[in-house]
Amino acid sequence: MATVNQRVGIPQAVAINGVDAGGAMQARIDAGFDNVIKSAPDGLQVPVKDKEAEYVRGTIITQDWSEIINLLTGAIGTLVFYERKSGVAEATGFIQHTITAPIIHRVRFDFTKGAYCPVTAEFECRAADETKGIADMWTPLDAQAAPAYISAARGGFRVVSAAHGGTIDIYHITAFDFTLTLPLVKECNDADVGYTCVDARLDGLTAEGSISFQDSVISTIPASLLLQDLLAAAAGDLVVTVSQSQGAAAKVITIANVDFNTIGRTSDVNTPFTSHVANFDVANDPDTPLTLEGTDKIIAIA
Repeated sequence: MATVNQRVGIPQAVAINGVDAGGAMQARIDAGFDNVIKSAPDGLQVPVKDKEAEYVRGTIITQDWSEIINLLTGAIGTLVFYERKSGVAEATGFIQHTITAPIIHRVRFDFTKGAYCPVTAEFECRAADETKGIADMWTPLDAQAAPAYISAARGGFRVVSAAHGGTIDIYHITAFDFTLTLPLVKECNDADVGYTCVDARLDGLTAEGSISFQDSVISTIPASLLLQDLLAAAAGDLVVTVSQSQGAAAKVITIANVDFNTIGRTSDVNTPFTSHVANFDVANDPDTPLTLEGTDKIIAIA
């Protein structure tokens, strides 16, 4: 039998809803039927079966972490990315994937000491009309030329400083993450093949995260660990300064009205230092409501 090589890999040149998301790490696409109907046994050894409600959904991970809000608020359009074909000359050695109307409903960044920070975006596709299904929402195109390179503002391998409420400094940070999740509502009904109604609603979004550190300072009055001080503190802005790649200016992340809910620490003979983690969410202020965009932002990156 002749050797056949149809393998592809290395996702690159990710552009989603008008955002060029450089530093592609992963492009995951899932498709199928959300409702699989099976009959009762009724004397049959295997059931009668029907399938409905076609979907296309997935996850994009890149290293362009500062695009986190743009990913969530970008105008709905398409997701386009490329994969390199094995054993094919570059001139025609790429496959292009086009995903239509990806509604991003969850984004997250994860800072870890000593590594570039990734940003993750999860999406659900909206069918353009009642006749559209998987084949219309996900279109691959073969034999494409190399895509234009998309640069990324990589960074985050070191948290330079952090403070909560303007009064509590947090040192020796090893990890920091933040997630924004919008309620996702969708419907496939009538003559719809796929989900013609998909909405990511701002009302009721959740904003939460955690910060991990090795700072074991003890306050003198009253005697308490920094970890305990964070738990007892009133809600306040969490300001985190992170390094950027190739000597670029550090970026400052401000998450408004952070309120710590739970804390924990682990002292382990197999690790060099005791680790602490404090989990938080964002508490709104009815007098100055927080929003993704506008004057009073839930998160600002400068």
